[in-house]
Amino acid sequence: MLQLMQQYIPGFTGKPVSYRNYHAYQTMEHLYVIIPARTEQDSYYELAAITAYMQENGFPRIAQPLITTEGQIITVYENTPYLVVEMPPPYPLRLGAHGAELAAFHELGAACPFAPDTLSSYGMWSELWTARLAQGEKLYAEIYQKRPLTHGERFFLDTFPYVMGRSELAIQYVNETNGEFRFTEADQAATVFMKYQSELKETYVLPHQIIYDHPARDLAEYTRVAFGKEEEGDIKEFLPAYMQARPLSVFGMRLLYARLVMPLHIFDQMEQGLTGTAGAAYETLVMQQHMYEQRLAGLFQYMQVDTRSLEIPVLENYL
Repeated sequence: MLQLMQQYIPGFTGKPVSYRNYHAYQTMEHLYVIIPARTEQDSYYELAAITAYMQENGFPRIAQPLITTEGQIITVYENTPYLVVEMPPPYPLRLGAHGAELAAFHELGAACPFAPDTLSSYGMWSELWTARLAQGEKLYAEIYQKRPLTHGERFFLDTFPYVMGRSELAIQYVNETNGEFRFTEADQAATVFMKYQSELKETYVLPHQIIYDHPARDLAEYTRVAFGKEEEGDIKEFLPAYMQARPLSVFGMRLLYARLVMPLHIFDQMEQGLTGTAGAAYETLVMQQHMYEQRLAGLFQYMQVDTRSLEIPVLENYL
């Protein structure tokens, strides 16, 4: 991949290394990481502007995308598009409470002086979830007509109606939440992650998973994983620490809840396949849903929020 690097830095030489399972090159001064690109050029130009802003305004440990000598941010190498990022200088990592660190990250991202366009999914959850559900229904219809069926396909036919019902419930809830009038400045779009998995605990943050959305997205995705791992104790510390630093409005709380009702983790696994290892993982997730829903029922208790006094609708009101 040395030829790829030379499109960014003419005459580049460096030692090939690995960084978090990505190809990378180490020089005397810098570490460069090569990441497969997932979207079009425009999104990454927006990403470069965001990361530059964050580096300059209090978050120095985020990597910065490079631009080629021809002004391109994405380079195609052996038929695969790549993004190259330059890692920051060595940084002494001193982290506070995890929730408070994420709150500060959101606060800085929300203050960005320009609003990204192609990177944003703010206000689009209902549309995106409806499209995801439609894909699942199409797969269900195809498998329903198929014979013979594998065990994984038969399990899918038996359980997808449940997934569909939960999805419809989540879509209904988020649509009603969009009419919620109790919001604050903290509800504006901010820099978030595609699926937050505690990236801020790392010494350096790679930018390729950063998008622009409501901060509740990160809270929901971190909580989703914790519920799956039976780590409620972590959530009991994480969510209050976040809310103490950056309180959620009723609108934000409802978005958080809606996203956890939507079984996105099941869709993610379902789209990996229904046979072999992928099919077994799908079956495991579905079988664990009763425990997931029990933990979800305690969400507002973990957040130390009284849903009755705030008149926040919860799941039993929809069943």
